[in-house]
Amino acid sequence: MDTAVNSDLAQWMKKNVGRYAEKLPDWDAFPASRGFPELARSQVRYIGAGGAHEKTGDTQTLTPDHFTLSVMQQPVGKYGASHAHECKEAFLVLDGVLTIGWEWDGEVILARCGPKDMCLHDAYRPHGFRNEGVDPVMVSVMVGKARPLPPQYTYHPKTHSPELSWNFGAQPDKIKMLDCDSIDPRHRNMAQHIVRYSQQRVEWHPAGFAKQVYIGEGGAPPESFRKDLITAPRGVGVQPYARDTEEAYFVLEGVITAGWEENGRIVEQRLGPRDLILNPPGQVRYFKNDGATDAQFMMIVGTAKPEDVKFKATAK
Repeated sequence: MDTAVNSDLAQWMKKNVGRYAEKLPDWDAFPASRGFPELARSQVRYIGAGGAHEKTGDTQTLTPDHFTLSVMQQPVGKYGASHAHECKEAFLVLDGVLTIGWEWDGEVILARCGPKDMCLHDAYRPHGFRNEGVDPVMVSVMVGKARPLPPQYTYHPKTHSPELSWNFGAQPDKIKMLDCDSIDPRHRNMAQHIVRYSQQRVEWHPAGFAKQVYIGEGGAPPESFRKDLITAPRGVGVQPYARDTEEAYFVLEGVITAGWEENGRIVEQRLGPRDLILNPPGQVRYFKNDGATDAQFMMIVGTAKPEDVKFKATAK
């Protein structure tokens, strides 16, 4: 084996890993929040800058293609003012409970999302969020574009009253909680974009892992990427495979080993909670759980097309 070449592959793989413990939160990521302590929140960037358009030159983040990924922390009692994007934006709650509001002409529908619940905000739909709970909220945020435009604020304390901004643009009598059984098209539209971890169907793959679709067929409607929650029991792994688009593993629980293979050479990186690897297009890769407990991670693929990889279990 050519040690130098193998070292190059190992270094390239290492550069595609983002480790949570090595990142510092940026409390000045969002220019529109400056001067408004009620809007305080931090951002930890993994892939691209997302909605923090001033931070697109951050050299500590991985280069985005079809999606960005960051982690936001919002203290208790703070909120994010209502705004819209030109593409879809996914909020996956990691810790705490997040209240989300979608606005239609002065009327707002609210939904509360707990750990491993997700809301995929529709393109151009004004939305806001706040922490009404007792614990800080941690959210994985994904935007379906490499360099999205700056968010367009619809109700912000700079231009509207604090009460109206907190309520995302609605008077108290114009606010409703999401009703998934409603025939109102607004409720139906929002419900299609929310995934509840406890309610999402579990599909067991012959390769030994379980999959819950978050974005894609059976989950929220995709635009530029798909997202599946993978549960890999202890001892389970898959044989090397490749895709023609980028793919990320973002670990939620446990430890997984990600591997790259090239011309018979293999390099690996172990990933713990909130660590991420971005697998480039064409790179042969695999995952396995050789840890002490079961593991869960998000598998994010840079296409809206259905899954076409035929996963095979690692030989015992």
